[in-house]
Amino acid sequence: MITSRHTVGIRFVTFLTAFSIAAVPTVSTATLTSPFPAGFLKPTPPPRERYKEIPIETNARVRKWLNYFVNEDRARFDRFMARGARYRVTVQEILLENGAPPELYYLGMIESGYASQARSHAKAVGIWQFIAPTARRYGLRVDKEVDERLDVLRATKAAARYLNDLEREFGSWYLAMAAYNCGEGRIRKAIRRHHTKDFWTLARRGAIPKETVDYVPKFQAAMEIARNPERYGFSEKKHFDFPEMKKVRISRNTSLKDIARRQRVPVASIRAMNPHLLKARSPSSRLGYEVSVPKLRR
Repeated sequence: MITSRHTVGIRFVTFLTAFSIAAVPTVSTATLTSPFPAGFLKPTPPPRERYKEIPIETNARVRKWLNYFVNEDRARFDRFMARGARYRVTVQEILLENGAPPELYYLGMIESGYASQARSHAKAVGIWQFIAPTARRYGLRVDKEVDERLDVLRATKAAARYLNDLEREFGSWYLAMAAYNCGEGRIRKAIRRHHTKDFWTLARRGAIPKETVDYVPKFQAAMEIARNPERYGFSEKKHFDFPEMKKVRISRNTSLKDIARRQRVPVASIRAMNPHLLKARSPSSRLGYEVSVPKLRR
């Protein structure tokens, strides 16, 4: 088993021997509702894969979820891949800029299926499913006016910082992901009690919650399918990139319409770039608030 984040090689393994997909038709993605106005996202080639940090395992737990996504939850997983393709270029750029492995993009697929407005019964919000206390700990503003968990750019940066902190503490990306799912305290307790930092050993011993036992295998199954969609009967997804943007500091209580007028851009673009502004205006802030706006072409 490879566990070090410094390991260079990844074992790429064909999973088709685990089950048959011969009778499963190729999925064609249905039209998805987009949170972006027409023409906002720009078509782009898929990013080049540079994965070398998180190894792919081939054990029974991973095969179980691979089978589930391909054969039992196929249409929903196809939607996950289609939605994710809107964000992949941007999310992976932010992960790399913040020193996190770009393959953590696939963790967002497991967290939210890249539904940008996702909300859980535990009050976790956004693509990265932050609960409010953790979001605030990593610099995100969450109040009645603003919920930066809904801002893909800010939330991805916060998720990268959080996951990096977890990996530094536990020395394993598997345990970092497990702690992201169930909390650092539970992982610390499991390690102390069972005297091991091996995720699979802790999983076998029932030292961590069942949801967390499944979390890492789900991530690995999702990564394998999304990287090789046609192998599993899925269609290749169109990728997109965000338009070039800039940050503009806006005085408090300025409507999005006024911001759009001053910046000479459509208000729909302001809304798309700032879904975390809950009141359709800039929030109260003594020094003003930074709003994302498209850069004008000269």
